[in-house]
Amino acid sequence: MKTNVIEGCPSCSCIGELARENEEKKDYRLSHWPIQIKLMGTVIPFLNNADVLVAADCTAFAAQGFQEKFLKDKKLLIGCPKLDNAQVYIEKFTEIFSNIPVKSVTCLRMEVPCCGGMTVVLREAIKRAGKDIPLYETVIGVKGDVLSENNVVE
Repeated sequence: MKTNVIEGCPSCSCIGELARENEEKKDYRLSHWPIQIKLMGTVIPFLNNADVLVAADCTAFAAQGFQEKFLKDKKLLIGCPKLDNAQVYIEKFTEIFSNIPVKSVTCLRMEVPCCGGMTVVLREAIKRAGKDIPLYETVIGVKGDVLSENNVVE
């Protein structure tokens, strides 16, 4: 008898086949490069007066219609709140939010507990920057559906 031992986040275990039909090709929406938070500096002119989408890495692969539903008219930054250093993220976003006028921030994350850290990082960075930037959170289920959309309040 085989046993599957999963270390780390319990949500990392396989839940079965989730095959889907490929969607037809739509308009390409990515407006800039790089998109990885770790690769970004803190002087980012394209974020000036932008609606920013901060997406956990897995969301682009799990969410159905990622570009059409979530990326339209937004500037994208991606990272992993579990595998990357949250303190570095807080410091980087604090500096960005302190120096660049951002219209809004949407956190797109997975439903798994380890992904909730991205919202915490963004809320803390906005607080430290002393700005009144609207923060929204959209939670994606492991089957690709939108589970919730919220305005994050202190």
